[in-house]
Amino acid sequence: MELKINSAIKSQTKVSYAIESAGPLPYDIDCGEGINIVMIPPEAKKAFDGLTFEMLRTYPHSVGIKDSIIDYWKDYTALNYKQIVLCDGSISGLYLINRLFLEPGDRVLGYVPQFSEYETDVKMYGCAFDGVPLKAENNYKFSPADVLAALKPEHKLIYLDNPNNPTGQVIPLAEIETILQAAQKQGTAVIVDEAYGDYMPRQNAAANLFAKYDNLIIVKTFSKGFGLAGLRAGYLLLPEQLTPYMGNITNPYCMSEISRSIAAKTIRDAAFLQELREKTAALKHMLLTHPWKHISIAETAECTSICLLTHSNPAVDLAGEFAKRRILVISGSDFYTISKNSARFRIPSEDDMQKVLTALEEIDAMD
Repeated sequence: MELKINSAIKSQTKVSYAIESAGPLPYDIDCGEGINIVMIPPEAKKAFDGLTFEMLRTYPHSVGIKDSIIDYWKDYTALNYKQIVLCDGSISGLYLINRLFLEPGDRVLGYVPQFSEYETDVKMYGCAFDGVPLKAENNYKFSPADVLAALKPEHKLIYLDNPNNPTGQVIPLAEIETILQAAQKQGTAVIVDEAYGDYMPRQNAAANLFAKYDNLIIVKTFSKGFGLAGLRAGYLLLPEQLTPYMGNITNPYCMSEISRSIAAKTIRDAAFLQELREKTAALKHMLLTHPWKHISIAETAECTSICLLTHSNPAVDLAGEFAKRRILVISGSDFYTISKNSARFRIPSEDDMQKVLTALEEIDAMD
């Protein structure tokens, strides 16, 4: 018997680079998953000392995490509880936004490559994702003019990740604002996904524009810079006018009491993020300044943990070559508009950096 599932879901094949395994993973060095492998947040480790079994017995009710979020952004924007929606990592927040806005036949504007799971989720609603390509001839540098040229009144949402996944480039705040202004004139909401946002200074965060634009939705997570991917903790900052509607679809118990407690203490350590950016930049500088022959690196920022590598030979399976050397990277084929000769590369730990560079040199020598 063929069950009557949603036709939009049935017609799609999800693009995802998530890994699920019951045994040892087939690599020795992880340069793929978007986690912080460079530093461990000391406040997170301390927070574990305060955990108790009682935290698991009741539903999570505490608002301490919201207090910490408000305090973290107080020098950049004034927030209240109603503007903060807790979620199980940023991806769950993106799913919520799509559920709130999208109906079959709607259109969403973005650029590509970006976080591919968002684009896939849009299509699962029977909607179209209009992706403005980052141009290889411009080294994949983001162009706000290209996005604005593609913007139409029928676009219900605009999706921008900043920093970009997979290139790791940081979009200047002024360019984000230019798009917000144009979108506001036609009633289009703009999602700024800052999953990797803790790798850029807070002066460039979209929170600086939050009080100014009522069409801005910001997506944050503790999975990347703060190094707590397994905690499954994230949050949305959204205009207060959306609060009652979001309340209709959210799970009031998102984020366990344990996750709330640890995240609330970890976010208070802003000095940790500054040190992380400096250490990440020092390691990434080694990659960016190496005299590669066949490997090119797309537009990126030194402070971010990821970048896009491309081999000049389109027949080279870049992720496959890394895998032969037991190093995990994310294949370009897992992103829209780029191919297997590209890969998203995440900066390894300092201990593994030389091994990874040696592997890259071997791959770079391939014609």
